[in-house]
Amino acid sequence: MNNLDEVEKFLSQTWELLKSYERRSVDQPILKTNRPAEVKQQLDTNFPSGNLAFEELLKEFEQQILPYLNLNTDARYGAYITGSGNRVSALAEFIKGYYNQNALKWNNSPIASELELLVVSWIAEFVGLSDFSEGFLTSGGSMSNLMCLHLALAHRYPDREMTGLSHAPSFTVYCSDQTHSSIDRAMVFLGLGRNNLRKIEVNDQFQININELESAIKQDIKDGKTPFALVGNAGTTNTGSVDPLMDLAGLASQYDLWYHVDGAYGLPARRQPELHELFAGVEKADSVIINPHKWMYVTFEASCVLLRHIPTAIHFTPDYLISSGQDRWESSKHSIELSKEFKALKIWFTLKYYGASQLTDFIKKDIEQIQLLASYLEKIDNVIIEQMHILSILCFRWYDPALTSEENDQVNVRAVRMIEDEGRIFITGTRLRETTYLRVYFGNPGRRNSDVQKMASEITRVFSNVVASINTN
Repeated sequence: MNNLDEVEKFLSQTWELLKSYERRSVDQPILKTNRPAEVKQQLDTNFPSGNLAFEELLKEFEQQILPYLNLNTDARYGAYITGSGNRVSALAEFIKGYYNQNALKWNNSPIASELELLVVSWIAEFVGLSDFSEGFLTSGGSMSNLMCLHLALAHRYPDREMTGLSHAPSFTVYCSDQTHSSIDRAMVFLGLGRNNLRKIEVNDQFQININELESAIKQDIKDGKTPFALVGNAGTTNTGSVDPLMDLAGLASQYDLWYHVDGAYGLPARRQPELHELFAGVEKADSVIINPHKWMYVTFEASCVLLRHIPTAIHFTPDYLISSGQDRWESSKHSIELSKEFKALKIWFTLKYYGASQLTDFIKKDIEQIQLLASYLEKIDNVIIEQMHILSILCFRWYDPALTSEENDQVNVRAVRMIEDEGRIFITGTRLRETTYLRVYFGNPGRRNSDVQKMASEITRVFSNVVASINTN
């Protein structure tokens, strides 16, 4: 397609449809359905062997797909740590797709490679880690954590590139039991095995227990294991807790461990003066990850790996990828990905349009609004607030002392189910200390305080309805 007038027409028709849909969606459920069969029933499953006029295509989109797009950018969204995205970032996504940039090699998209280097340095500066002068972008925190442990393994056991791990020591990795499951997955994908991941219990602030951690390291050494990596959390998924990163740095140095910090969600909060010391020790890490698509409000997907120095993990180049330029930077030399979309563009758009100061203000607002929600929920009889909510995640639960622990748990389980069934707000459930909690995450600069109050009212209504239904039965 190269008819610019036709493209302009398509854009205009699409935008008019989206505007109309947005205006109609103000009071509509944001979670469209929780029934897979309903979605499947709406889709035309016939293989499209012939072409379709754009007007017809847009009509089918309006009928089959648009009604099932969750309103994840809505202020009523408080579920997973996805971030709200932003409009200029979405426009960058269109530009990227229109010009079909693929940064598989420097010469295939010079600006994609050079802009990635630039925005990686900007991200490092944004979180106060300018000394981390190397890095690259990935799809998300799971890929970033995988790549960091891969690089840690390349640093510690370079022979694995040619001989694998069949003759390697029995490597062990350490993290808290609140660490993101992507570390478990990385142990599987790297062939290290989940049995070699030591999950250390946490204290009452959901931070890793330092004494138990050191005991586990010493025991592994005694048992002939080879401790090689330690993962610290700079904002966990469950509660937003931050491990004692300086203490972890000391242990990593003492036992010669690769020190990795997962700051995918929480690390941008380091820009808040009152929280800066909370993250003390992150600057001593060997590798750090941050997800701009979370608390930097960039449209999906965008994660960033930061290092002071990237260990060389791959020492070969196929004939068809040999480059004539010696100073050409390519992230494919370090990552599992060869084909690579132009992720840097939407980060560049976001940082240039909003600026670091405004993004910092957005983060502060999210934190203040999660505190505001806590203040509303604390006034509800029988609602217990988990006190660990220093960032923008809040966990809470229904508790009636007249009920058994199982009955109280069922109230919370049913509340999560009712919220999902109705879709009027979208928050999730989790488990803390073997107990079901409801969990809210805020990461949307467009949220107003009145939206927070409405969410609190919805939560109150849901709890009341669940309790009433249980009493009736």
